[in-house]
Amino acid sequence: MNEEEHIGYCLSSLTSQTLPRERFEIIVVDGNSSDDTRSIATEAGADRIVLQRRAGIGGARKDGVDAASGDLLVFTDADTLHRPEWLEMIEENLVIRRYDVCTGPILFYEKTLRSELLALWRKQYNIFHLFNFYWLIGSNMAMRRDVYEKIDGHRDISILEDYDLSWRMFKEGAIRCRYDPRQEVYTSARRITNLFTYLLIYMYGHFHYHFTHDYERLLKYPRFDEMDLKVMLEFSKIREVNRKLEEIHAMFQNRIEPGTKERSGIAQQSSTIHTSEAYDESSDR
Repeated sequence: MNEEEHIGYCLSSLTSQTLPRERFEIIVVDGNSSDDTRSIATEAGADRIVLQRRAGIGGARKDGVDAASGDLLVFTDADTLHRPEWLEMIEENLVIRRYDVCTGPILFYEKTLRSELLALWRKQYNIFHLFNFYWLIGSNMAMRRDVYEKIDGHRDISILEDYDLSWRMFKEGAIRCRYDPRQEVYTSARRITNLFTYLLIYMYGHFHYHFTHDYERLLKYPRFDEMDLKVMLEFSKIREVNRKLEEIHAMFQNRIEPGTKERSGIAQQSSTIHTSEAYDESSDR
């Protein structure tokens, strides 16, 4: 994906961190860009430019992990800006406080009605923290390498790739995550031109993720500007919903046994930052 307009600013905010520059490496995963993204990234301070090998946005992030040498993995996006203390906050959370994963607020630097509504929507994700579910978003998340490998890292998909990582982290159970209000970043809402189509895309994604388990559809899905209700219903094969709901009902019925219905310091000195600009043939995300 072409990111020449943004990646210089992103990397400038990373090379200006209060954490000493020799303490972290910056890896840029290039998703088949055709502009000056790679040359700008090199001039702006990237330590390595890695050409994307795996498919999808999730695959790009995993390519970055493979290229990394650090035991702390930090993820962000090419159109994201970071406070000077961002990496220090991450190091504090993962090394001093010994959390396995940390994340924080993701704010939009364009103040539009769409961005404000989306920010309000995402704030609702914090409710899930009560159940120890932390919905990670790729522009602002960090994780210990051993934990990333324990849950097999990112899947080669382009929609819900971070939700998928969050879900597998939740199912693992013994992973300590922290949402730190100080660990905030500023990103762009430029690709979200219509909140209705944005909602349809994620309804489409969650349907295939939870019901059909057709992960190919999470890699190749309709473009945001082509998505409407008719397209979503056609791609989703909505008749499959009834069949899947019946399977779920039967599964829970079989699990209910008779008579049970009524029972109810800093040791680590190397971090890795990945900026992803994954190329996806069917999406201009």
